[in-house]
Amino acid sequence: MNIHTLTTTLILLVSLSACYEEDDNDKVLFDHATSGKGYYPVSSNTFSNLNNPTNTTWRYTGGSNLALELVYWTEDRIKEVNMYATVGATPREKVYSGQYAEIAAFSRMKSADTLILRYTVPTVAAETTIKLEMEIINENTLTLTRSRNVTAIP
Repeated sequence: MNIHTLTTTLILLVSLSACYEEDDNDKVLFDHATSGKGYYPVSSNTFSNLNNPTNTTWRYTGGSNLALELVYWTEDRIKEVNMYATVGATPREKVYSGQYAEIAAFSRMKSADTLILRYTVPTVAAETTIKLEMEIINENTLTLTRSRNVTAIP
C-alpha cells in the first residue's frame, strides 16, 4: 500500500468517525454508573406544580395543594420512592413512601416512569422555607434525590 492510499484511508476513517453520534440515553446512564454496583437512578424533569403550573416563584399560602410530577428511570431495578419535607428549622419528616412494585407507572409518551407526589403546604409563619425532597432508591442501594423549596406566604 503506498503512502497516498494510506493517507486517504486515514482521512476517510477520521471523517466517518466524526459523523458518529452517541446515543444520549446511553451517555446519561453511563455517566450515572458506579463500577461494581450498577446504575444510579436518573430524573429528567424540573418540578412544577401540576395544580398551578404558572406559579414559578414557588410561594404558596398554607393549605395550598401541590401535585409534583417526578419523571425518572434507571437501568437497574428501583426499590422505592420517598418524599421528605423540612419545614423551617424542624427535622426532616418522611411524608410519602412507595414501593416501586406498587407505584410503577411507565409513560410511553415520556419514555420513563412517572409519579405524582402530593403535598399540602402547612400553615406556618410567613416566609418560612419548606424543602421538599424526592428520593429514588434502587435495589442496588444507589439513590437520587431531587429537591424543591417552597416559601410559605400569608
